[in-house]
Amino acid sequence: MVGFNIVKALRDVSSRVLPVASATFVAGDLIELTAGSANWAKCTSSSNYFSRKAIVHSGGTTVTSVLAQELDGTELVVAAAANNSSTTYNGNRMLLTDENTVNNVGSDSDNTSQNVCFVQTGVVGAASDKLILGYVIVVHSVDPDAT
Repeated sequence: MVGFNIVKALRDVSSRVLPVASATFVAGDLIELTAGSANWAKCTSSSNYFSRKAIVHSGGTTVTSVLAQELDGTELVVAAAANNSSTTYNGNRMLLTDENTVNNVGSDSDNTSQNVCFVQTGVVGAASDKLILGYVIVVHSVDPDAT
C-alpha cells in the first residue's frame, strides 16, 4: 500500500478529474488545493489543515489532471507512517512528511501548528508495517495568518 487509502466514508463521493501542475502522481498521493491556485498539488510537510485535500486514485507521469476523491474530513483512512506505528499515539495530531507519508515522530508527534494534517485513531498490522488509521484534517477555510 502506498500513501493514503479510504477505509470508511460517511457519504459516497464520486471520484472526479482534478487539474494539477504537470508532474508524476500515483494512487494514494494526498493532494491539496491552496487558496488562489487553479491546480491541485502534492501535499508536503508545510501543508496546512485549512487547505482542500483529495486522494489520487489514478495518476501518471507528467500529467496535468488526475482522478481523485476530494475529502471532507469524515473519511477514515489508512496512511503510511514514517516510523513504526504505536497505539500510544492515538489521538495525536500529526504533520505530513510528504504526499504519501504521515510524520509520526514518536512522543513528539502531537503537533498543534497550522501544518497539522492528520489525527491518528489506531494502527494496522504490526508496528513495523508502519500503517496507521485516522482522519485527514480538512477545514475549508482561509489562512488565519493572512493579512
